[in-house]
Amino acid sequence: MHTPAPRFGDVDWTEDLVTDTTTDGRMPAIAVYPGKAQSLHLTSLPRTLPDPDAVRVRVRRVGVCGTDRDIIEGRYGRAPSGSDELVIGHESLGVVDAVGANVSDLKPGDLVVAMVRRPDGCPCCQAGQPDMCLWQQYTERGILGANGYMVEHYTEQPRYLLQVPPELEEVGVLVEPLTVVEKAVRQADLIQRRVACWDPQTAIVLGAGPVGLLGTLLLRSRGVNVSTLARTPAPNPAAAVVAACGAHYVATRETSLAELARSLPNVDLILEATGVSALAFEAMTVLGINGVLVLLSVTGGDATAPVPTDRINHGYVLGNKVTVGSVNAAREDFANGVAHLTSFERLWPGLTAQLITHRLRGLDEYKQIGEAAGAGIKTVVEFPPA
Repeated sequence: MHTPAPRFGDVDWTEDLVTDTTTDGRMPAIAVYPGKAQSLHLTSLPRTLPDPDAVRVRVRRVGVCGTDRDIIEGRYGRAPSGSDELVIGHESLGVVDAVGANVSDLKPGDLVVAMVRRPDGCPCCQAGQPDMCLWQQYTERGILGANGYMVEHYTEQPRYLLQVPPELEEVGVLVEPLTVVEKAVRQADLIQRRVACWDPQTAIVLGAGPVGLLGTLLLRSRGVNVSTLARTPAPNPAAAVVAACGAHYVATRETSLAELARSLPNVDLILEATGVSALAFEAMTVLGINGVLVLLSVTGGDATAPVPTDRINHGYVLGNKVTVGSVNAAREDFANGVAHLTSFERLWPGLTAQLITHRLRGLDEYKQIGEAAGAGIKTVVEFPPA
């Protein structure tokens, strides 16, 4: 039996609320000065109505991840043109509360999640693949050059919004992190069209943060036998999620990756989501024949490590192996994420809600966002209901 996390309506907004002191026509938001560590602060943005081709969305909750932590610590991020501050937050769930005259596919009351990246006009972006952007001059809401979703309302064009069924209200904020592994697995499947008998049976997921756990759930929903590696021995919340979906939790403090691989059949697929670049090269040494290793960690340091280059090269050539990097996600990955979250709830009722371990009241507890980003599994910032 899984104990569900508190629902949005269960958060108590009646005590010690921060008063909105912004002037008429403005709304509070949570922002940073990019490049300046620990500059998290409250700011305000104009309240706007959507133009005829857009909708306005009232934010309900926003997820916090490692990218947000890097932005808060001044290591990443870029403010919109003409501004010195960036409203953070790119994992969103909200409800449409106003629509432009020309919008017909969304209506007030619809629950939605928003895509993150906006194209720059390169050939890939023009072909509908901004997640494969060639020029890398894109903007990303809450990250690079565009304000994010830690704000009372935002306006957006419908093509960047996906509707979420009401039954996913509790966990819909997980759609965006789920798209990371949705794209990873989709890319692996596309690559493996080269193998007529591609039918992955055994997978390793490196990392038991939100992305690793969502990858574990996604692969288990496909019937794949999954081993999920993390540093901390069980029992812990992540290990409980892994066990509940029928995967195998492995603590690297007790069993190394090499030891695990020797106990498994051919390792068909590895998803790397640890943030430790050296582990990516270790994964190359255990990947099975005709296997695919998908690298998902964005590592910004300058770490180096000895690598068994001959062994890796020999294994890759003779084993027809592939390593691929994957970042961001396409609209189809968001659509697949919504569908698969629905299937997760059917397969393991209440389990995905266990990934949300910390809830903060947005305007009241914004100073805790940076610290909470590294705690538990997933932190979400709740915004008060209308």
